Amino acid sequence: MADGVRALKSDGIKMPNGTVLVSTRFYIDLPRPLQEVLKQGIPLQFDLSYQLTHPTAAAYKLRFNQLFNDDNIISYKLSYHPVTNRYRVATGSFYTDYPNLNTALKALGATANWQILPTGTLNNYSAAETGVSVQLALNEQRLPKPYQVNVADKSKRWKLNSGWIRLNIVGE
Repeated sequence: MADGVRALKSDGIKMPNGTVLVSTRFYIDLPRPLQEVLKQGIPLQFDLSYQLTHPTAAAYKLRFNQLFNDDNIISYKLSYHPVTNRYRVATGSFYTDYPNLNTALKALGATANWQILPTGTLNNYSAAETGVSVQLALNEQRLPKPYQVNVADKSKRWKLNSGWIRLNIVGE
């Protein structure tokens, strides 16, 4: 397990239109100090991102385009609501409430058929020639400043990151 996060599922389907559909699921072992931060009302943001690694020419062009936008990220915000004693996972304006932390953690990084890449990016390549990796990580920059200092001072147990995980890609 890479720093408290490991992939349970990491699959991709290369579509005939030159895109890839990504499906992921992660196991997160949230350290006690971060559970306490969450209980204090401070939300934790996790980012699921992808990178195209092969074919090289398409990967280079995509990385250049990603310098100017962040459409390669899905952000999940995990928060605790003491009045209802429930956890909430939000993505954009959509959210779901969960009765306990373990259930809420299962929702972080869970995707099904997330279409990545602009249409036509991989038209001339097979699934075997395609390399895509995903990563789920706690976005430490979204913590309040005092906690960012704590994260920098603490050991690796504050740093939650799956590392880059290569997808198993099949063709449709």
